[in-house]
Amino acid sequence: MKNLILYIAFLISATLLFMNRYTDLYINNSIVHFILLVLASITFIFILGQAFGKLKTTKSKLFTIVIIGIVCFIHSFLTWGGDWKTQTILYRNISNDNRTVEFQMRGDRFSFGYKKRIINRLKLVPGFDWTTAIDTAAINHKEWQKQNIYVNEMQFASK
Repeated sequence: MKNLILYIAFLISATLLFMNRYTDLYINNSIVHFILLVLASITFIFILGQAFGKLKTTKSKLFTIVIIGIVCFIHSFLTWGGDWKTQTILYRNISNDNRTVEFQMRGDRFSFGYKKRIINRLKLVPGFDWTTAIDTAAINHKEWQKQNIYVNEMQFASK
């Protein structure tokens, strides 16, 4: 039973991380992303430890968790580009309030300026979105209602 939980935790966390990386699934909370990264790493190392007959004592397991946490923190700090923050909700879907077209910005760490994008955002559950690029010139106005709600998640000084 303990092994099954270990395998399931690894499978779920690794799948979510791979989907975040290679599909339109977006983990919009950096803490959730970090927890999934640490969970996937720890469970992977524990699975390898079981396969090779290592990590039998509580002390070795605790030491492994601490080392993996430190390595994941350093990895996240050096590679994380920042979260996309909504500046303006441009359109809202008439039939589904969880679908919006948003203008988002991201301030990149270690560089100057901001990246910008306009996306079709479907809020799945808290912390997880399905985002796709969208051309606002080709929007079907029968499906979308114009909003122009200034959200300012980047907390710029107001106009």
